[in-house]
Amino acid sequence: MIETVKHLVGSGGPSGFGSRSTAEHVTVNCDLRSLTAIITGATSGIGAETARVLAKRGARLVIPARSLKTAEETKSRILSEFPYAEIIVMHLDLSSLASVRRFVADFESLHLPLNILINNAGKYAHKHAISEDGVEMTFATNYLGHFLLTKLLLKNMIETAAQTGVQGRIVNVTSVIHSWFSGDMLQYLADISRNNRYIN
Repeated sequence: MIETVKHLVGSGGPSGFGSRSTAEHVTVNCDLRSLTAIITGATSGIGAETARVLAKRGARLVIPARSLKTAEETKSRILSEFPYAEIIVMHLDLSSLASVRRFVADFESLHLPLNILINNAGKYAHKHAISEDGVEMTFATNYLGHFLLTKLLLKNMIETAAQTGVQGRIVNVTSVIHSWFSGDMLQYLADISRNNRYIN
């Protein structure tokens, strides 16, 4: 719980950065002009800001998305701010293992290096849904899709590192909210209520 409080107030960690640090702060001294990055979920939220800042620092971006229209709009927004940026838009539906395989095959056909893979896309299905592979939709998208994507891209990343001498990075973006609670929610609320009675 102490770590959660530190996170919420923005205390810096060992790196000096905390939850209030922005992507621009973290990358201020970075020159990424020789690097290629794939960012899932780059059309909104954290992913969109990550894509914007990596483009600002010179990285070649690959933006995979279910909606090519939305991805093209994201690309246009970034290019309006950084016209020199190199951005490639490609189709990817992480809930479909076949789509993940097609995306990787299409990416490999470009014969590009790969230095950074940011697994950022996330989905929460409000209603129970099953993917085309017979898997619950949230699990299929957030976990299985990213697992297969990473597995299939790993060889390229290893080869890129060997050829350039620059180690690659795989970043998995997730939430810490699950760590706020342990066990049964009703029991958790009962414990809080009991503790409040003792405090008052």
